[in-house]
Amino acid sequence: SVNACTRKSCRITAAIGKIALNINGEQVINCECSELYDIFEMLGNQVQETALVNVLSLNLARLMFKMNSNKDFFSWGCANIQTIQLQVYCATTTTDVTDVEVSTERRGVTSSLNSLIKVINYPQTMSSTGISSVDTLPRDSNDGYLAIMASNGGGVISQGECVLNGNTIIDPSAKATMDYVAQARGFKPLANYYNYLFADGSARGALPMNGVTELRLKTTFTTKPTAGTYNLLAISVKNMPAAMIQAIAQ
Repeated sequence: SVNACTRKSCRITAAIGKIALNINGEQVINCECSELYDIFEMLGNQVQETALVNVLSLNLARLMFKMNSNKDFFSWGCANIQTIQLQVYCATTTTDVTDVEVSTERRGVTSSLNSLIKVINYPQTMSSTGISSVDTLPRDSNDGYLAIMASNGGGVISQGECVLNGNTIIDPSAKATMDYVAQARGFKPLANYYNYLFADGSARGALPMNGVTELRLKTTFTTKPTAGTYNLLAISVKNMPAAMIQAIAQ
């Protein structure tokens, strides 16, 4: 977790910009600090302390699973990790930030070797209204997506669609519909995001990339993003555990 000490906790996300985390040379987190807080809020009923504003977990996305045994798949095992590199980038304003502290919690659990939760932001350009069609997110064969959160960039997203290898797996659906899906699964809808949500809290709740040659997101903007850009905040599983693959295959 990262604890940014300030007199006024509301200034943390303004003063701390990007957070980058590498484990064994693998990029695991690369996004704005504020986006990590957005994910924490999106977890909704999955966690109870959504009011926390000055401490957040860097392995936060593992909390998308309901069963502790599934969460433990993604513990960062000391036996198979050689290097952990954390970089915290200050934004333009650093008022009242005195230090950033990192702490760990260690328990005796058996974790799946090399299975990690990743949170990576992929900026996109969109300078008009209409459909932003993106098929450039990574499709590593042993990975899977839990969610891909499309920010509105100050504009308005009316609907989204997801196409996998030419097959529509999320029909063109209004934001209100996907918000309901998120809420029904125990997650919290966020006003500024269209959530392509694949997770449902179970071991089946992931979209495997094995054999996938096309993963296309079609996000419809009825009002264009303010600066002509928006973000795709992807939450994925690197090296999906065998138990998850078996559960999805059944």
